[in-house]
Amino acid sequence: MRRAVMFTVLASVALLLTSCGGNEVAWNADIEKAGFKEMDDTFPALRDAMTELDETINRRISSSRYKTEALEDYKVITEFVDVLQFYYLPVLNARAMISRAYREVELGMYAEAVEDISNAVDLVNKAALKSTESTRIGFDKVKDSLINVGEVSDATRETSLVKLSNTAKMLNILIEQINPMIVTTEEGESLIDGQL
Repeated sequence: MRRAVMFTVLASVALLLTSCGGNEVAWNADIEKAGFKEMDDTFPALRDAMTELDETINRRISSSRYKTEALEDYKVITEFVDVLQFYYLPVLNARAMISRAYREVELGMYAEAVEDISNAVDLVNKAALKSTESTRIGFDKVKDSLINVGEVSDATRETSLVKLSNTAKMLNILIEQINPMIVTTEEGESLIDGQL
């Protein structure tokens, strides 16, 4: 019995020691920037607009002045929801997919990395489709950079990591430069204008 316990303890210690070693992966700030801070910063404005709308509606919208105020508040909320749906969610999820693909390449998970790169391309396309022409140019550059990663394998590992890092940097710069707002086309379609 003592031998079995001793063997189990030694095996556990050996397993613990071997799992603590291994290659350490370097921190890449551009890749690791996968948070949603930009979205968090916009929620107070949405809450304020919703509170104003609630107060306006509770005044029973009997006069045209209150109705105008309510419609203006409603427009602010709907524009924010459009920015959230068509800009923030696709762009920030694309950034997270690029980060994930980078880690997968580091770990030799090439099939998974290729799938996440493809998902990132789809998300960038989604944002580009609902953007004005000037904003779309930035998204197209990021998309082209993602497509340029190409084949991911042992032979292209280092090159793929550099390309993903450069793409992440490009997307981060684009996110910092864009101050998203809604513009309406002559046809009545709402598009994201980045004010680059």
